[in-house]
Amino acid sequence: MTDNTANRIGEFELIDHGLEHSQYFQGCGVAFTRFADVVTGIGDTPADAIDDCLEQIAMNGFDTEGMEARIMEQEGWDALPEKPSRVHCGNYCDAEDIYYHVSIRWNEEGAE
Repeated sequence: MTDNTANRIGEFELIDHGLEHSQYFQGCGVAFTRFADVVTGIGDTPADAIDDCLEQIAMNGFDTEGMEARIMEQEGWDALPEKPSRVHCGNYCDAEDIYYHVSIRWNEEGAE
């Protein structure tokens, strides 16, 4: 999103929940943290779940341009991870509704 009126993301935290059954996922919130906002994304891989998070953040009026690069830098990655994948994880993932879950907590820039 490149809208100049969009809110900018300041400090953020990526939470890797891993492969979880959607029905039993405990969720992720901001209580007792220094963050004001949170989204949780799901997908077949961590990269898919991160993309889902960024799409939700953008839909909430925040500028997500450059966020993939910021996430990779913060996590020490050269690229968003494509593994583990629910498609290739053995019998554990044969059940329906098991997806990779990732959450992103953040504050609006200037609100830290």
